[in-house]
Amino acid sequence: MEPSTPPIPLPAADNPQQQAQAQAERDFDIQPQLLSSALLDFRLQSGLQVAYRTDDVGELRTQGLTGSFTPEVALQRLLAGTGLVFRFTAADTVTLQRAVADQDSGPVRLAPVTVTARRTEELLQDVPGSVVVLTGEELERSNIDNTTDALSRLPNVGFIGGFEPDNLEISIRGISNTLFGRASAPTNGVFADGILLNPSGNRAGINPNLVDLERVETIFGPQGTAFGRGTIGGAINFVTRKPTDEFEASLETELGSYPDGRATAIVNAPIVEDGLLSARLVAFGGISDGYIDFENEGDPDSIGNDDVGARLSLRSQPIDRLTLDASVSFDRSEFDARNVVALDGLNGNLATGADFVEENSLDRLLASLQWTYDFDVGSLRSTTAVFRTELDAADDRDSTESDFFEQYLTLEERSVSQEFRFESERFTLPWQAGKLAVNLGSNISFTESRSSDLTDPGEDAFALLIGRSDDGSTATTRREQNLFNLNVFGDLRWRPIPDLEIAAGARVSRDRVRQNGETLSSGLTALSVPPEPFNSDEAVFTSVTPNVSIKYDWTEDFSTYFAFATGYRPGGFQQGLFGFRSFEEETARSFEGGFRASLFDDRLRVNGSGFLIDYNDIQVNAFDTVGRLTDNVIRNAAGARSVGAEIGISTQPLEGLRIDAQNGLTFAKYTDFTDAPEGDLTDTRLPLAPVHTVSIVGDYEHPREILPNARGFFRVEYSYRSSFTADTSQDNPTLDGFDIVNLRLGLRGERFGVEAFVENALDERYATNAAAGAFGIGPATVVAGPPRHFGVRARLQF
Repeated sequence: MEPSTPPIPLPAADNPQQQAQAQAERDFDIQPQLLSSALLDFRLQSGLQVAYRTDDVGELRTQGLTGSFTPEVALQRLLAGTGLVFRFTAADTVTLQRAVADQDSGPVRLAPVTVTARRTEELLQDVPGSVVVLTGEELERSNIDNTTDALSRLPNVGFIGGFEPDNLEISIRGISNTLFGRASAPTNGVFADGILLNPSGNRAGINPNLVDLERVETIFGPQGTAFGRGTIGGAINFVTRKPTDEFEASLETELGSYPDGRATAIVNAPIVEDGLLSARLVAFGGISDGYIDFENEGDPDSIGNDDVGARLSLRSQPIDRLTLDASVSFDRSEFDARNVVALDGLNGNLATGADFVEENSLDRLLASLQWTYDFDVGSLRSTTAVFRTELDAADDRDSTESDFFEQYLTLEERSVSQEFRFESERFTLPWQAGKLAVNLGSNISFTESRSSDLTDPGEDAFALLIGRSDDGSTATTRREQNLFNLNVFGDLRWRPIPDLEIAAGARVSRDRVRQNGETLSSGLTALSVPPEPFNSDEAVFTSVTPNVSIKYDWTEDFSTYFAFATGYRPGGFQQGLFGFRSFEEETARSFEGGFRASLFDDRLRVNGSGFLIDYNDIQVNAFDTVGRLTDNVIRNAAGARSVGAEIGISTQPLEGLRIDAQNGLTFAKYTDFTDAPEGDLTDTRLPLAPVHTVSIVGDYEHPREILPNARGFFRVEYSYRSSFTADTSQDNPTLDGFDIVNLRLGLRGERFGVEAFVENALDERYATNAAAGAFGIGPATVVAGPPRHFGVRARLQF
């Protein structure tokens, strides 16, 4: 592929001999890698100096090249698809710069996409596996500011909204976690810049505000080697924007119809020149009256949800080979009550019969320090992180006006991790055996989690269950869990010939799970919920999770691959209302094949994959009933299988028009689960596993300027999820599938943007979670998805 703007011809050199040397053919052998590293190889092999702005090159990658070329042709090939062009500023010096788009040159080619699916920077088209990326531009244009909105754009991804507004559970390829905060690890890991946000599997950490992101990567299938434990279904990685050495600032505001409002401010500035220190500050806040009313008039009259947060990032390059990154982020959400309505009220006015209990809050803090040192043969990276989550929630569990049950939940979780990673793409094997890339490292983490669950039966509950008056007694389950993980990992990628890559790797993990807990109850409540004394236990789980892949490039624009991968989640312990129990680890094996195609001069890309996952010893949330009370119980189901496919299409058929489509198909069922509390569940669908998932986005930007440097646009976003169940309980209703259509119309400019939007334009009424009546009392309830929402949004760039 040629760059979109041709290079300026080579100027006359100081003497004919020097000019001839600069234009003579040379042998080049530069492997696919980060463009910054490839330019270093180019300098050594061409004898030319290369000047460029660090911001322009950033984390771009190149396909590399091998053979005899003039330096001019070699550099053209290295820069293909990067959006960069070059000019000779002297006979031995080349300067790179960003290409200026020519409005008369026809449709723009699709830009290359960089990912870290294998924990190293590479082009998406080079990855032998199914990966879907939402770029920062796509997040901005779709007004995606939370994880739920991002998930709706992904194939074979299901989700349930937590009964607390900021809680969320994710399913990837039919594999999900339904253990309600009682696991020792997640099934689908959620990461921020490679840092795990849900180390114990709790839901409170995985729905952060998505503000100022470079991209969101979703890597499908078990990721035991690349990301470690707790990634049986896959991994989602939020990649934040890093500071640059240029000043920029922006302000964005939004007003909506609930009513609600939101504002985001971003400032990036060089603190010390020449890249010695740059800073980026992001601050955001929102306030919403929500879309569910309280049936009992009072204050508040609806379930509101407010949030505020900030992130400060620092970057320093004190020497050419060393890069330092530090970041700290904090956000706080406050909400009035559970975001639920009665099942039979979903299609009417969205209102809850629950009583307002008190304000609830969720606080999250993430701090990290990373340094990267580039050697001649590779780079060494260290990442240190601290993550903290605190949740205080109070619920009217029966969701009625009667005084039946109130529940009070608290969660405090702290996690510390340290990772070292060495990676290199520069090893040349002897005897013409090809090229070898390596990725080696180790990780250690410690997570402490403390939770309390207090149930307070009210006057009506005592009258119904016991026939006595309320004596003020309660039942409380307390739990403390310590998780220690140590692992080493490595993978090798061998290219015996330029078109063939064979990769293999493994991660060896050791998890120590220590847990203690107790159940406290008093008065008449103790007759139904007997107290359990303090219990404590510890277990060690070990695993080896290998992976193998092979990828062949049939042409520059078409490749196929096959991959085998494994995943693992450690077991643990459970302190419930009726005793202290243990459960075992679960594992998965995945077989996947796929293709990647780039057609019509990079104006159409098609990526497809098919998979089969064998899922064994699944940790499932079942139920035990004593009297009129029910408790969650964790047990290991025998096995399940998930089979399906994904296909993604991106195209720019006309100038200003882009279309992106994702389609997923998943058939996920238990293959052997005969001892479920409800009976034999063999051949029943796994929870959170919609069969069909579809996303289609069309964006048209008119090429003619309406205002100086501003063009009009129209955007349509469509998503579909077929029906699914929220968990293994057969008492909970099956949730219907739903279609969502969003419309956006406005102006886009270099320095400003304004749009009017209608989200859920057809006012689809749908639910993202469901539960039977609490303790057998009260109506079945659902988490209602947002109804029609319209408003305006404006952005200023300084």
